[in-house]
Amino acid sequence: MSFDSSTFTVPTSFENHLPRRIRFGRGLSGELTAELKRMEKSRPFIVTDRGVKAAGLLARVTGPLAAAGITFAVYDETEPEPHFACVTAANAVARAAGGDWDVVVALGGGSVMDTAKLVAATLRDGRDAVALAGIGKVGRRSLPLVCVPTTAGTGSEATPVAIFTDATSGGKVGVVDPCLVPDTVLLDPALTDGLPPLPTAAAGMDALVHALEAYIAKCATPLARGLVLEAAGRIGPALPAVCANGGDQAARDAMLIGANLAGLAFANSSCCGVHALALPLGGQFHIAHGVVTGGLVAETMRHNLPSCTADLQTFAAALGWSDTTPAHLPDQLAALATQIGLLKALRSVTVPDSALAGLARSAVANRRLMDPNPRPITEDDAVEIYRRTLYAHG
Repeated sequence: MSFDSSTFTVPTSFENHLPRRIRFGRGLSGELTAELKRMEKSRPFIVTDRGVKAAGLLARVTGPLAAAGITFAVYDETEPEPHFACVTAANAVARAAGGDWDVVVALGGGSVMDTAKLVAATLRDGRDAVALAGIGKVGRRSLPLVCVPTTAGTGSEATPVAIFTDATSGGKVGVVDPCLVPDTVLLDPALTDGLPPLPTAAAGMDALVHALEAYIAKCATPLARGLVLEAAGRIGPALPAVCANGGDQAARDAMLIGANLAGLAFANSSCCGVHALALPLGGQFHIAHGVVTGGLVAETMRHNLPSCTADLQTFAAALGWSDTTPAHLPDQLAALATQIGLLKALRSVTVPDSALAGLARSAVANRRLMDPNPRPITEDDAVEIYRRTLYAHG
């Protein structure tokens, strides 16, 4: 029997990037002290936000540290959809605290973890975080990084990417470099138990989009595609369940694992058109990232359908959906986004039709995300995707 290479979609060359250590378990965040000891680190600088602190999650980490006599400092002013100024402010807090910090710990969602990535890269050498925007400009990270996510969605704990809002344009810019991949990840689903319904839905749908785009991207590695199918098997049933009942701990557990696997997947593949379209829309109109990606995915996949029919069928099957007909997937994604409240949240924001051309130009100009998309998206295509998504009657 001869080998039919046409049955496999594999880039001619690829690299894989993974954190060195990932641990999962309820209550695991309380073991940060032991994890730091294993890393031979003893002076953590913690990056978080006010919401995490108010929810009592910061105390779950700092309590055991204090009990063990470990000196630490905390920056808790990370903004949602952060500006680069958050990195500058965090570094200033760290220096004012006077400690010779030897590890950065991120406790929070994607905004916190992205900020912590650049703190770990710039705290010791004083580089300007703004100058690192783009691909491959970081080059080195002077401090090790531990990520403890408190949401199940962004996957930032697994990726070489940090996303920031540009203070001048209001648009989103990426910092992409392999050295940003964290060293250690502690996945504690108990930290996600109290997440409110809309953030739960937005983070979870973003994880689903990460998995889907990582699977259909033209640069997907074999590792990424395998991770996607494992991620989808958890996210498919768990996302509607946890949105219906936030107290469903089994669904919370499955979502955190699925989100992490999806992050690992797109870190070794790419996000695509959905994210390219989402970044300018979310940045300009200050909409939560997962609300935007969750809203846009249906119409973007309707556009992509002719170029990735078989992959969409495989993905639908991996989600556990009974109807795996590729042509039905966009409507199923739209129905899910409606069911968990994302389309309503997105359409509650007034986005004038006159803004769509500018958004489309920005989206199409993002070649990092558009080039891996399985089907080209023109500016006219982008306008139509925005229009069909944002306005109930297309």
